[in-house]
Amino acid sequence: SYLEYGGGGHASTSGDVYSFGIVLLEILTDKRPTEAMFIDGLDIISFVENSFPDQIFDVIDTHIVEECKNLTQENNVPENEIYKCLLDLLQVALSCTRSLPSERSSMKQVASQMHAIKASQSGWKRKK
Repeated sequence: SYLEYGGGGHASTSGDVYSFGIVLLEILTDKRPTEAMFIDGLDIISFVENSFPDQIFDVIDTHIVEECKNLTQENNVPENEIYKCLLDLLQVALSCTRSLPSERSSMKQVASQMHAIKASQSGWKRKK
């Protein structure tokens, strides 16, 4: 990732896990690690951590938030289920981006968590 590998880190499995977490944060927030707003110690990780878990809608991409509102209004998906799904996804991303490589999730754990998140929303029906 930009932060880990850009800082001179060597390629490693834990570095790849970190990169996955950063990409997941980018997708969920629609922010890049190189955004101008990330100065004075603020980075994409702390940006999310500062709003986790109670104000996650402050950092989630507005397009995702709109899609979530549509799911709630049009498909009767309970708002708390959507919140939990987003919270779980952010948790996965943050577990991948811990400072110490030994504290990061393994990709096997990440895959298992992602499958569980997908399974938890498998009952959500989308209207065409």
